[in-house]
Order: sequence, then structure tokens, then C-alpha cells
Amino acid sequence: MATGTRRAAFEGVADVTVSERLFATTDGLGLSLTRFHRADCGDVVLLVHGLAGSREMFTRPGHANLVSHLLDSGFTDVWALDHRMSGRLPYNTEGHRFTLDDVAAYDHPAALACLREAVGDRRIHVIAHCLGSVTFLTALFAGLVDQVAGVVSNSVSLHPRLSRRARARLRFSPALAPQIMGMAGSGLKPMRTGDTGGSGYGRHIRRMAAAERVVKWDEEDPRLPDAMTNLAGVRTPILFLAGSENRVFTDSNVVTYRELEQVAPGRHRLQVLPGYGHADPFIGRNAHAEVFPNIVGFLTEKAV
Repeated sequence: MATGTRRAAFEGVADVTVSERLFATTDGLGLSLTRFHRADCGDVVLLVHGLAGSREMFTRPGHANLVSHLLDSGFTDVWALDHRMSGRLPYNTEGHRFTLDDVAAYDHPAALACLREAVGDRRIHVIAHCLGSVTFLTALFAGLVDQVAGVVSNSVSLHPRLSRRARARLRFSPALAPQIMGMAGSGLKPMRTGDTGGSGYGRHIRRMAAAERVVKWDEEDPRLPDAMTNLAGVRTPILFLAGSENRVFTDSNVVTYRELEQVAPGRHRLQVLPGYGHADPFIGRNAHAEVFPNIVGFLTEKAV
């Protein structure tokens, strides 16, 4: 279902038709895709936020935002997913204890199916941040999503490696996961977690950080094959972005890139961003000049 919508959060995106498409996951949650459509094109871009974020991190008014940059660069059909970790949605204040496996197993496959229904066989590229990247790449390498032309992963993906400070804070207060993941000071409104679903994500990322790789919350969970056993089998090229000053996930994407390079040399790419922190590649003051063109260059290269 598509409904027309226009909100203050989208004032930073000009000359575009904004609509929302609602869909349900197989475990019964209602989620949404927001479409920023200027014209049909052969390459569709899907944006995936991190913990406690939302579509709005990509459309910030008064700031050179990623959606506008993509539209102006010829990617004129951009979509943004609000999955169950979204600060716009109520699920994390209702007593649920979702884990990252729920996002990987339910949200991303349903979102891709909904998007495919709308755009047909056009190429789909994904740009993902933080735990949105962890869960999307988990789904990709576990074989739950496919037919993705390329992925841009920011900060962390298959090898969550928390800084010592973030690890200590998460150990004693999993419910603070949104703040620890870099929401504080980002200018974005974090979700309220309490001792509910937010701490479920916090406990899961703490377990992953201890293992320094993605692991299932329940090792017997049949929904998700082990993503780490198929590193060479996924042919989707990935651009890994790694801020040199990342105080949350340190060198996580560097480690993932190096491991993938061993089994699939030359398939993926790494860009270390000097002076950039965890969320800066999307919301930093100079990201539009220093980061966005590299993202567009990668997408353009894969748009063949």
C-alpha cells in the first residue's frame, strides 16, 4: 500500500514525490518503506538505518543529506527502510525483547520482497549503517536476501569490535545501547528503550562483541544459517566505510574486509575515512564533499 506523505523531516529533500509503502513481516510486525521518487531509473537505492535511528538520518533539513545527493547524482528512485529498531516505531517500548536475529530473519527479507514488488527487476543497491549493516549483511551472507547489486556498509558488519569504553558501558547497561551506538550527540532523536527490546539488542551485540563476529542469539535457531560459513559464496560487491576515529566499533569493517579479501580477492572494497567517527560518513559536516561522492562512484560502477 502506498500513501502520499510530506513531513517537516523531508524539507531537506527538494523536487521529489514522497510516499510510504507499508508491509508486514512473517512474525506479524508492520514496517514501512519511504520512497523519494524524482523519476524512474534503472538503479534503485535502499537506505537502512542503525539502532534507534530512522529514515530521517538520511534526510536531515538544513544539511547536505544523502537522499538529496543520490537524487541529484542520477539515482532518482531512493527508498528508506524503517525496520523494527527504528526510533519512529513503538516496538521497543512495548515489552518485546527482539534480537538482531529477528531483524535479519524477518525485516530485511520482507523489505526486499516489498521493494521488489514495487520496482520489478530493476537493480537494487543497499546503503546500511551500524546495526542495520550488521543485520543486513547477516541476512545476505545467510542467504535470506539476494539479487542485490551492491552494498555500502558503514562502521560495522560481520565483525562487531567494540571499543573498550563502549564494551564496558554495554556490559553494565544493555538498555543504553542506542546511546552507546553513537546516537548521543548525533542530532537524531533516540528511541526510548527501558528494559525492553532495546536491551535485547544490547545484549545481543554484547555477545557478538565478545566473539568479535556475528553469532546467533540462539545457536539452535533454525531461521538463520551461520552467515560466517558462506563468505566466499556471496558475489554481491561491498564497499566498507571505516572512520579512523570510530569510538564505537573501532576497526570492525577493516577486519571484515580483510577476511573477505582472503576468500574472495578483489571482490570488495575498503575506504578508511580520516577523522570520521561512527555516524559521521552520513551526518558529518563535510560528508557531502568527502564521502557521498565515493558512495555514488561505487554505486555507479555497479550499475551495469
